[in-house]
Amino acid sequence: MFKDKRRILLYAGAPASLSLLFIALYFSGIEILQTIASPTSQREFGLIENAQNLLLLSTAAICWRAARLEKQDAWRRFWYCITFACLVLFMEEIDWGDHYWSALTGTQRPGGEHFNIHNQGNITRWLKKLVDGGSVVFFLLLPLARKKLPLKLQVLIPDMHSALPLLCGLLTSKLAHGLEDAGWDNNGSLFNNISEFRETFTYWVGLLYCWEVARRRKLAAQRLNSSGNG
Repeated sequence: MFKDKRRILLYAGAPASLSLLFIALYFSGIEILQTIASPTSQREFGLIENAQNLLLLSTAAICWRAARLEKQDAWRRFWYCITFACLVLFMEEIDWGDHYWSALTGTQRPGGEHFNIHNQGNITRWLKKLVDGGSVVFFLLLPLARKKLPLKLQVLIPDMHSALPLLCGLLTSKLAHGLEDAGWDNNGSLFNNISEFRETFTYWVGLLYCWEVARRRKLAAQRLNSSGNG
C-alpha cells in the first residue's frame, strides 16, 4: 500500500523528524533550547508555533499559484477560497496580530482572554473533535473508497499516504503527553497545549493535500494541451 519512498519521506519521515525535534527541544531541560521551541513569555514566538505559521503560508502560496495558473473558473474559485481559508487560519494562529501588538506596546490582555475565535469558551475542544473526526473521514476513509467515486471527484481525494502523518501525529502526541505526565523537565509554556505537537501534522498534511491536487490539475492541463496540439 505504501510503496512510494518519496511520499513516505514527505508524509511521514519529514513531519515526524520535525515534531521529534520540537519534543527534544521542549523536554531537553536546557532553558535556551526550551525557549527556542516555546518561550514562557509568549509561546507564539517559538519555533513550534512559527513552523505551523510557515506551513499555513506555504499552503496559501501553493493555492494562490494554482489559482493563477488555472484555466477553469470553478477551479480558480476553489483555489482562491482555500487560499483565503489558509490566511484566516494563519491570522487565528497569530491571534490576529494581538500578541505582536502586546510585545511592541508592553500591554497584556487579561488572563484567560483571547482576541481570536478558536480559543473562546469550549470552541477549542469542539474544534479538535471536528478536526480529528474530519481527518479520519477525509484522509483515511475517502482514499480507501477512491475507485468507487466518480472520476470528477477523484482528483480531490487525498493520497493514501495521508494516513501516515495522522498516525505519526497520534504517536508523537502520545509521546509528548507521556513525557509531560512523567515529569520530564519543560518550561511549562505548553501546559494544557501539548496538542501543539500534533497540530503541526494537521497543517503538514493540509499542505501536501493542496500540493497533490495542484499537481494533478497541472498534469491534466498538460495532457489536454498535448492532445490538443496533436
